[in-house]
Amino acid sequence: MTYVKKSHTKRNLAIILIIIIAVASAAVAYSYLTVKHYEAGVKVGDTFTYNLKGYVTLNGLDATMSEGFDVYNATDYYMITITGVTGTNVSMNCDWKFLNGTTVSTKQNIDVASGNKTDSYGFWAIYPTNLNEAELLRPTGYDGQIVNNTDTATYENETRGRCYWYINNQFYDTNDPTQATLMYDYRNIFFDRETGMLTSLVNYQVYNNPQKQEEITWTLVASSVWQV
Repeated sequence: MTYVKKSHTKRNLAIILIIIIAVASAAVAYSYLTVKHYEAGVKVGDTFTYNLKGYVTLNGLDATMSEGFDVYNATDYYMITITGVTGTNVSMNCDWKFLNGTTVSTKQNIDVASGNKTDSYGFWAIYPTNLNEAELLRPTGYDGQIVNNTDTATYENETRGRCYWYINNQFYDTNDPTQATLMYDYRNIFFDRETGMLTSLVNYQVYNNPQKQEEITWTLVASSVWQV
């Protein structure tokens, strides 16, 4: 009687398949459990008040201040009042008070996770709560900007977590077909980690033709959430 070794190929393949399915299921479960849930850190009634300033240096003979730039030094304060929060969607009233006593009031609705907003020219510097270094500022957005660093800021009565990010861009004047007329845009932004709200911003713009530099600063000077 001849004996032939029994093949276990089918059994082995079945075992391997079971192992693969088990590992894949575990990976999916782990991924699900570790996906971060993003939300807004502000609450209805929170207020944030900023001091705005503008600085100009004209180097070129034909250089002039950009149209409307003087509005920053005509500002008394810029105040934001949170009026609604649903998940990552935040509604706010923005009151821009000027030194001549007039106030321009606008409304803004923004999804802090995507950056989508109803007023394209309105306030935008609010982010999800509790972001960490290297995480996306707009996790469901498209710009790909990240938190470059985290640290702490010391205020009168407490120390709070803080996030920082920066961006450097170069733009050219579309009226110049040679694309040699340039503007370099530098932005440094700090925001409170818990609320996601802007605490300071410096926007520095350098023009090469004619040569000039313009700087805009936003500085948080008061808040109902903590004593600045």
